[in-house]
Amino acid sequence: MLKNLLSNNSLSNKYQKIINQINLLENSIQTLTDSELRNKTITLNRQYTDTENLDSILVESFAVIREAARRTVGLRHYDVQLMGGLVLNDNKIAEMRTGEGKTLVATLPAYLNALTKKGVHIVTVNDYLARRDQVAMGQIYRFLGLDTGLIQENMKTQERQENYNADITYVTNSELGFDYLRDNMAFNIRNVVLRPFNYCIIDEIDSILIDEARTPLIISGNVKTSLEKYVIASEVVKFLNINVDFKVDEKNKNVILNESGTKQVEKLLNVNDLYDETNPWIPYILNALKARTLFFRNVHYILQNEEVLIVDEFTGRIMPDRRWGDGLHQAIEAKEEVPIRRNTETLGSITYQNFFLLYPKLGGMTGTAKTSEVEFEKIYNLSVDVIPTARPSLRKDLPDLIYKNQLAKWKAVAKECKNVSLNGQPILVGTTTIEKSEMLAQLLKDYGLSYQLLNAKPENVRQESKIIAQAGKKGFITIATNMAGRGTDIILGGNIHFALQKELYNLLIFYQSQNKRIEGKKNIFTELYKSMDFSHKFFSVIDSLVNMPTFLQLRNTNLLRTVYKSDQIWIPKNKYECAIKFLINQLLIKGKKQQKLDQTIVKNLGGLYIIGTERHESRRIDNQLRGRCGRQGDPGTSRFFLSLDDSLLKLFGGPTIQKFMQSQLLDDSPLESNLLTKSLDSAQQKVEEIHYDSRRYLFDYDDVLSNQRNVIFYERRKILESISAKDRILAFGEQVIADLINELRIVNIVKLNRLLGGFFGSNLKLAALATSRKEVSRTELQAYLFQEFWLAYEAKEMELQVLDFGVIRHLERTSLLIYNDIAWKEHLQKMSLLRDAVGWRSYGQRNPLYEYKDEAYSLFQNLNQITRQLVIYDLFRTRLI
Repeated sequence: MLKNLLSNNSLSNKYQKIINQINLLENSIQTLTDSELRNKTITLNRQYTDTENLDSILVESFAVIREAARRTVGLRHYDVQLMGGLVLNDNKIAEMRTGEGKTLVATLPAYLNALTKKGVHIVTVNDYLARRDQVAMGQIYRFLGLDTGLIQENMKTQERQENYNADITYVTNSELGFDYLRDNMAFNIRNVVLRPFNYCIIDEIDSILIDEARTPLIISGNVKTSLEKYVIASEVVKFLNINVDFKVDEKNKNVILNESGTKQVEKLLNVNDLYDETNPWIPYILNALKARTLFFRNVHYILQNEEVLIVDEFTGRIMPDRRWGDGLHQAIEAKEEVPIRRNTETLGSITYQNFFLLYPKLGGMTGTAKTSEVEFEKIYNLSVDVIPTARPSLRKDLPDLIYKNQLAKWKAVAKECKNVSLNGQPILVGTTTIEKSEMLAQLLKDYGLSYQLLNAKPENVRQESKIIAQAGKKGFITIATNMAGRGTDIILGGNIHFALQKELYNLLIFYQSQNKRIEGKKNIFTELYKSMDFSHKFFSVIDSLVNMPTFLQLRNTNLLRTVYKSDQIWIPKNKYECAIKFLINQLLIKGKKQQKLDQTIVKNLGGLYIIGTERHESRRIDNQLRGRCGRQGDPGTSRFFLSLDDSLLKLFGGPTIQKFMQSQLLDDSPLESNLLTKSLDSAQQKVEEIHYDSRRYLFDYDDVLSNQRNVIFYERRKILESISAKDRILAFGEQVIADLINELRIVNIVKLNRLLGGFFGSNLKLAALATSRKEVSRTELQAYLFQEFWLAYEAKEMELQVLDFGVIRHLERTSLLIYNDIAWKEHLQKMSLLRDAVGWRSYGQRNPLYEYKDEAYSLFQNLNQITRQLVIYDLFRTRLI
């Protein structure tokens, strides 16, 4: 372990002194009783309160949490894990290989920062991981007197508030982002669920801040939509021919309708101009073409219950809450002939880049971040530190094999599976789409091979963690799309927890059925388990459990299925679950001997064999697949099988490599070539650069909007928290008056009176000034009007108070919030149109981003002016009936 630590000299030099100090405290910490160890939390919290310096308590807090982990979950942090915790606490990204215990590492900085009592968020990529980590690691925090929270999709407002107010909260990135947006749309402070941000640890940070960063989080509402146009457009494009009427740009996922196609569509639709502003057809036609030529079922989306669900290209999972924008989703629904949902308008949005930059302190961890270090540093100001492994890596990454076409490649993959499986070595095959995973499954079936299939289809997703957990079992072949199952460890020889939980479930059900048929406690089934040397207490617990009057109800309510649907660690909540926990532990004691034997056998076979069937657009995704084997010093092998017509080589490999490879591959024999490897690496770098430019473009433009969003949300929060908004209303009225006076070149009393009447009704009188013949300066006029406005507002306030005491305060706050939201919604639409418009200005040698910033500032000033005018107009015309 020390040898591995020293292999990374810069990190070792920086953190070794602190690690040594933590280790020196270990013996003294171990002598503490549980109560004394728990009291350390109170002591450390007081020290922080006195100094407000976390560094002063870092060493002791890390030593305390390590000992607490050892006592509760039986895991002691290695020195390299301490290093990972220090990196996370230093606002950096810790790159740790699969199986190195990132979940445990997060407890170190989480506990330290939770001592501030300002809250810590641990962000995961899905609900399963959030729940699993909160259940497993929550035992450590609770032992030390801290409470943990968990945010799940269907939680109500009060549940969310309680869980966010916990010391440490586990939550998914999407739930956290949407809660932030919903908080800034709330009309009552009691509906706000988040407290001010403090510290955030992002698990699988590359997946969240890189892969998902191209799509902003959007809260939207339905708008009136011409649904029949999507259906008509979908039928019309069937009559167009590719490369004749339109061209497809696969690299940029775009279609170009040429003159021939335009005339053909206009003829079919019987219209004169597709681009007519009063009745535009062109967006419907282009989306219909994209739906036909660029987006395919079981590749980019699946159909479930007559609904189009997007498949995440990076994880292979479905995204039920996401929809493609600008009418594309409706075009795909029309193509698939399923019900078309209405278009939406944006009510609130934020990118992941700007959202996570709201945290004063941010860290992250993943197994693959170094290849994107430049992007992390430029956008998030996060550097990447590679943490050495606790044990030397034994994984072998074999050279890629390339075949002349898809048929030859897939036949080779199936033959490789057959040959390798003959000796029992487990195999995990990674595919890029659902369609290809099912095609390979059929091929293996033809070869007479059994397999486990895992892709985004609902019937497979339900078994995700169990399928992946057993992928290391002898003789198993597992087919998975991309990184499905990421977050579940693959243990060589199989995951004993899942196997024993299922075994116990079957045992209880079978035992009950035996007891129904055979009188007495002793029967063949009982004798069988006695021969396996189980204790008398084991059978007593089984007998008492299945003979409880409520056992049938236990089955019907699915509580019993906790046995093998739960994570490997869960906290019993009642006597039934306590009994189940005891039985699992008893089976575990017996099962570990067999598991150790199975692990040794699989290790001797070479460990898990990873087969990649296509290079991904990002090197990180390939590395994630390779990282599924060779965990914690286990042996393992990885190899990619490729073909010339793989999308990456076809789109980005270039004509030279295509000609060279065609001349070399005359039959189905594969080729290994340095030129090939360099070409693939170059192609991946090109795609990564394109995607980085896309994310950078989104970030640069959203950064302008982010500054405006922060102002709007800050002002909105002040309104929510204020007891009275009267001062703000008075300021709005004064500003409206000042704006109107400034708009007049010459002070014209008659015209000014007419303008004021538009906002204040007849409440402001200019009669005294109108009859006066002397000239009035702007300053005098403004002072006079301010006084009139104050008096008019006092009169309006008294009028409403007489009818309903206190109603004016409610109306003030509500008007401010409603018109703030209306103006902001319209502003978002204008900003979206502006971003599209300024892109064309580059042809005039003008910088689109500068143009965007200039006009965005003017739009924002206009937004504030509109908000003020709407609020004043509404309040002065309010009547209570």
